Amino acid sequence: MNNTILLFINGWAGKNSLLDMVMVFCASYLIYLVFLIAATCLGYYIYTREWTPVVYFIASLVVTFGVLQLATLLHFDHRPFMDHHLTQLVQHASGNSFPSDHTTAAAAIALGLLFFTRFKKIGLLLLVAACFIGFARIFVGVHYPADIVGGLLTALVGGGVIYALKDIFDPKQEHKVSFDPQK
Repeated sequence: MNNTILLFINGWAGKNSLLDMVMVFCASYLIYLVFLIAATCLGYYIYTREWTPVVYFIASLVVTFGVLQLATLLHFDHRPFMDHHLTQLVQHASGNSFPSDHTTAAAAIALGLLFFTRFKKIGLLLLVAACFIGFARIFVGVHYPADIVGGLLTALVGGGVIYALKDIFDPKQEHKVSFDPQK
């Protein structure tokens, strides 16, 4: 099924130059916009000296990076262009393709904003961007669909671990909204 989806999506490559340009942009450059937006959001917290969201966000990225390294060690998969005749729109070195670094990074940033900041709508928008990045990486021929799903899951595990542990790190539970009818 992984191969079937890869060949179906990559089968669109090379047929429409405008679509190819959009997919190359998404696969190679959209990640920089994700970084810029996240830096702007974190810059707001740094400017207002609200450190808790910044610390949780950074911790989630660090844990996600650790999970990414572990996943890379546990599972090796060739790049799809090594195993299939594809229309490859982006040149890439051969090697392990699982999980997708681009998708993992974009999804980790998106989930970090969603889980730990007040920028929930921006986090959702960046999660959509992470999915576009992942889809485009399949389209241009450098990743299998399973690499993209693996990247999304890696980011979810990284962010989820910190989200689950934040009660330990924040015993006052300042991040929770409670309803007190006495007030």
